[in-house]
Amino acid sequence: MAEMDRPKLDVNQLKRRDPVAWTALLNEVLGSDEIAVTAVSAVPLHPVPHENYDHPVLRYVLTLADHSDPISFIGKRTNETETRFYQKIALELPDLAPRCLFADLSGEDGWVVLDDVPRHYLPQQWTLPNIENLLHGLTDLHTVFWDQKEKLESQGLYHFIGEQQYDWEQLIKGREILFEQGPAAVISGHAINSAGRLAPYLLEAANGLAIIRNLDGWPGILGETQMAAAADLLDDPLPMLEPLRNLPATLVHGNPFSYHWRLTLFDDLRLLDWRQAVIGPGIYDLVNFIEKFDLLYNPSTQSTYTRQEWPVSEETMVDSYMLSMSGRLGAKFDARAVRQAIPAARCLHILINWFPYFAKWFSEMPNKYTWQKVNRMSDAQLEGTVFEPVIGYRPHLAAVFGRFLRAYRTL
Repeated sequence: MAEMDRPKLDVNQLKRRDPVAWTALLNEVLGSDEIAVTAVSAVPLHPVPHENYDHPVLRYVLTLADHSDPISFIGKRTNETETRFYQKIALELPDLAPRCLFADLSGEDGWVVLDDVPRHYLPQQWTLPNIENLLHGLTDLHTVFWDQKEKLESQGLYHFIGEQQYDWEQLIKGREILFEQGPAAVISGHAINSAGRLAPYLLEAANGLAIIRNLDGWPGILGETQMAAAADLLDDPLPMLEPLRNLPATLVHGNPFSYHWRLTLFDDLRLLDWRQAVIGPGIYDLVNFIEKFDLLYNPSTQSTYTRQEWPVSEETMVDSYMLSMSGRLGAKFDARAVRQAIPAARCLHILINWFPYFAKWFSEMPNKYTWQKVNRMSDAQLEGTVFEPVIGYRPHLAAVFGRFLRAYRTL
């Protein structure tokens, strides 16, 4: 991968679909001088239907001289984290990370060319063997870098729940409105000082909590008990953070959502989108995967819906992960401590992933009486309104915040 640190090719020529540049890339990667690219086209992709992309992800289709079938690769503009992952770390995960043919980093912006990975099994088609295969892939990720915090730091990653204090001025910058209008009052100074790099995420969660509280919650989904639990953790997050900080650190993908996995007919497994890769406890990835497992997407209606039946229970998924980790790491893996940290990982995931959404969804809500009227409307009545995006999330979030409260009570 040292060659990728000093790219010889002009990234702009690749982006402009220059056949000469793509010819040079393929010959360099394959150690050949016999390949000739005659034409390059690009097709926009949206790999994960639930997520927004700041920049387009493109499939580059290459026509080769003397070959009847074209070949394809993925080109994407990305952040510094994912670029460095492919430059420095991905080679240690050859059975999980897509092969990277080219990686270019300019400041905080990167551009990578990856093998095109077909998706043969969509998440709604997964069976028990498919999920076990996926969990073994997650195990591979975590065991390769188990308790290697210093090595990962040398590759440019940071521990996302480390104890380093967040600079107060840096925290305020760009978020002045949260302090001027009051939502920041929900979070304590103690929380800011003890949250480390999580401080901005907790502040966003406090903002979302303040907005949903002003609306008297979300009937049937988020009541006063759950909101009080969230406020308690924002006041003192240590009971949530300490069990996670005490676990051995490893490489954490950060968002192993179902639609980031590619599971093929040949049992090949790939995990995409490493933009949020960090150092942390592996159990956070497992909880992240489980918490979003029942979110599915219907491409014909372009809508989100909730999985009605799970092919495997949550407990079975946890057990499969634990057994696989124990089998790989032996005495280095304290299964009891990891299992006991699951409620903490769940609370943290829900707090920093879901509560900030309330600020986006409901910040323009006139008052709680309008909100009560909205909650009496059917899904059909909400279609075409600004609240249409939340329709498919309601059944999912009702279960999410039920689990959040149960997890909070076990901290």
